[in-house]
Amino acid sequence: MKLELPDGLPAGVGAAGVGAPGVVRAVVLVHGSGPQNMDEDLSALSAPGVQNRWFVDVGTAFRKKGFAVVRYDKRSWVARERLGKDPRWVKSREFTAYAADPLRYFVEDARAAARWTARIMPHAKVFLLGHSEGTFVVLQAAKEEPSIAGVALVGFGAVPLDALLYEQFVYRSLRAFEEADGNRDGKLDAVELKVPGAFQETVRAQMVVLDGDGDGILDRSEYMAGNLSNILLDSPSVGEYREREAKYPRPAAVIAALKCPVAFFQGEWDNQTPAWNAKAVELLNRAVWKKSNLHFRFFKGLGHALDPRDSYHDLVYRPIDPGALEAMMTDLDRIWPAAAGGKGN
Repeated sequence: MKLELPDGLPAGVGAAGVGAPGVVRAVVLVHGSGPQNMDEDLSALSAPGVQNRWFVDVGTAFRKKGFAVVRYDKRSWVARERLGKDPRWVKSREFTAYAADPLRYFVEDARAAARWTARIMPHAKVFLLGHSEGTFVVLQAAKEEPSIAGVALVGFGAVPLDALLYEQFVYRSLRAFEEADGNRDGKLDAVELKVPGAFQETVRAQMVVLDGDGDGILDRSEYMAGNLSNILLDSPSVGEYREREAKYPRPAAVIAALKCPVAFFQGEWDNQTPAWNAKAVELLNRAVWKKSNLHFRFFKGLGHALDPRDSYHDLVYRPIDPGALEAMMTDLDRIWPAAAGGKGN
């Protein structure tokens, strides 16, 4: 756990923040999917040579607005690092318990971070910001923890993991197939597959597997079947993740019940958790719930990390857009007030 105090804190406030009257707002940052350290470093998914430490950038902006920031290493990252040093740890009781129920550990770790923050900074309101998978995690944590005064959701998914995986693996890549299908007949024949290109090269290398009927032609359903097989062949702990997810209330049900401020920040070109997830909740709120504690902001031309993209189909990450970051901070500074009242859910 790492605590970073707000910029310009009055002199005399201890580094630990314990009992510090100058700290009136604190935010815990909760990671997206995959092994992530406290920086949520997206550099490996970004253009070569680009440093993209998302939580560092977001945390710095929060501190400038007077928030203390709490970051921690995600349990999956800690497990990966530990296994790298000692492969025998895979047989330990600690790892076995985590692997059998990873999503529960992610939620409980976020709850623990919120409680820790409230304990060491008793004068501060505690907020959570979740990114991607972290949006599900912080909603479940906010449902259970009265110390949480508000949540922010960046890259929100309203549907279960499987639905998001279908969007990402089965449908997102169809555009590349359709672009390669020059005559628009729903098939890639030998001539179309010989066209130079990274997509064609990848497909040619996999034709022995993808071409189910062995006719040398890849039709649309064969291509989609290949992508779907990546989902059906579950990675370790995915089945356990799915089971735990089904036991938690749906995100929409949690949002409908929460009384604390809930803010959505969504890129219109997010191709991992598409904007229609947040827009569906916005529609429900306008037509059915009519809640005043929900806030929505959508950003044109930005992706899953509120980063600039060339198109909706662009998969390369970039650092968060400065204008979007400032807009998010301005909104949260307003809807997450430091004044007394409104704590809890």
